[in-house]
Amino acid sequence: MTFELRAVPKPKRRRKSVKRTRTPLRKTRMRTRNAKRKGSAFPEMRDTAHCAWVVTETRCVGSGRRFKRAISPHDKDLLFGEWRHGCWGPNDPAHVGKHRAQGAADLGHVVKMCRALHDFYDQHRSQFTKATGITERELESIAAGNGLRYQERGGF
Repeated sequence: MTFELRAVPKPKRRRKSVKRTRTPLRKTRMRTRNAKRKGSAFPEMRDTAHCAWVVTETRCVGSGRRFKRAISPHDKDLLFGEWRHGCWGPNDPAHVGKHRAQGAADLGHVVKMCRALHDFYDQHRSQFTKATGITERELESIAAGNGLRYQERGGF
């Protein structure tokens, strides 16, 4: 059986119709501060002196504690799936409960955390207690104690 080859023209390309779309949205950056309020959405709730005192005079909440998983690159592996926390990065004031953007006050609601622990706390609040063993109630107690000590030492 032999087959003959016949010349067949190639199919012609169809022109794609140009679909009209709406004009693209302008990409402008959000303002980092509000000029009317001089920066903060809740300026009456800010206490920079208290936050500075917490960072300089208290310890990181997780320093020396045993966690169920590694939080920072400096955590040391202990036996049986436990990790001893080693602080990593600069120390930050961390708000317990509500965030600053939600109107949380600084006085009595701030604890000191290293950058690694603070990032983990902000990103994984639902898993924080399970991973670290530090409950929200314990953090609130530490923050209230920090606020009380700050006021006793003359900070207002």
